[in-house]
Amino acid sequence: AGFRGLSVVSDRIVWVSGTNNSVYRTTDGGTSWSDLTITHKETFTNATGTYPVILDFRDIEAFSAQVAVAMAAGDGSLNQTSVWYTEDGGKRWRKSRTPKNPIFYDSLAWENKHHGLLLQDPANATDGSMGLLETHDGGKSWREVTTTGLEAQGQAAFAASGTCIAFVAGRWYIVTGGSPNPSRVFRSSNGRSWKDANTSLVGDPNVELGYSGYGMNSVAFRDSRNGLVVGGSFSTGVPASKNNVAYTRNGGVTWTSSNSALEYRSAVSWLPGKSKLAVAGGQTGTNLTRDGGVTWEGLTDEHRNEFFAVQCIKGGVCWASGRKGAVGRI
Repeated sequence: AGFRGLSVVSDRIVWVSGTNNSVYRTTDGGTSWSDLTITHKETFTNATGTYPVILDFRDIEAFSAQVAVAMAAGDGSLNQTSVWYTEDGGKRWRKSRTPKNPIFYDSLAWENKHHGLLLQDPANATDGSMGLLETHDGGKSWREVTTTGLEAQGQAAFAASGTCIAFVAGRWYIVTGGSPNPSRVFRSSNGRSWKDANTSLVGDPNVELGYSGYGMNSVAFRDSRNGLVVGGSFSTGVPASKNNVAYTRNGGVTWTSSNSALEYRSAVSWLPGKSKLAVAGGQTGTNLTRDGGVTWEGLTDEHRNEFFAVQCIKGGVCWASGRKGAVGRI
């Protein structure tokens, strides 16, 4: 399985999720892992018959060794889009109540263990808005949120690492891309009224939405002022660019490209307690910044082509997850 979902609860408790209905958890710092694969009876029907659905859990948020919420991304018309939760350490998973006719789910973010937002692609990317769902009961039920200022303008989000929406210091952030226009970072204090700012990463003008691999994939803030976004093109052979990483010092009002050219990166995470340290990871490598995103240096190439997601915790430990069941500590 490939693991795009990653949630680090502590130095001993880590959850990962991904393809083939897969969810795994360690409670001993990675020495052993429990297979908590979600078994279900979901099906879809087309002209040739009825078939079982294989879910791709591209995001997971865990609050302890017992409680977690997993999000499946995919084609809503094929019943591939859903949210599931457990309160007994994965022994039993329940499907959350969500609005009918879902679009493509991208990512979850949480203010606390009760209140969270779920980002989904727009129903109409040309003149519609990014979709938001909200929970106040820890993910058991979700309802649509009416927003202003979250217009898609031909863009969507990337379900690459479960980090295209974030909540830090009383503010929500969303990053979008995938069109010939610059990727944008939206910010909101209430999840309803949004303002946006452009980054310098633009898409390919020769391809339409949904086929452009260009865009910012991940957003992370250390506090109310210092933030990072990373992305690029997930297509192979695309050269590194300084525009694949950007930083802000004013809470996302303006963004500045890095001085270091990086290849595509799908996730970024600050190291808590380390004022200017952050790690960015992707399918072609992992990088560290010591100055809040201005410059970056490469880390070990031992697992160069494996990681999709990265998350750092207090104590200077970062976890990463990715292709072919790869999970590691950085």
